[in-house]
Amino acid sequence: MRNQTANSDRHIAGAPESGVAMPAKAKPVVETKTKIAVLHKLLSRPRGATVAQIQNCLIWQPHSVRAAISRLRTSGVRIEIDQSGKVARYRAMPMEAAQ
Repeated sequence: MRNQTANSDRHIAGAPESGVAMPAKAKPVVETKTKIAVLHKLLSRPRGATVAQIQNCLIWQPHSVRAAISRLRTSGVRIEIDQSGKVARYRAMPMEAAQ
């Protein structure tokens, strides 16, 4: 019984007997951007971003979004909050405007 299992494993691991080549395995896409970099890019848009937009892009909870924005502030990025609409929009100010 053990011999049959070993033979079937070798058959699966080997090339197909029909002579047709198996397609190469797709390489995983490596994301080079960090989520903080994506967050900064979203906040750098002319109109900024809402918490809901950031949640959809980064798949974070609202409290995680607000905490990450707070960490950006402590790292020296000036964040502007526009509360004139129904929801607050966060926007990173350019470096020359921050000084």
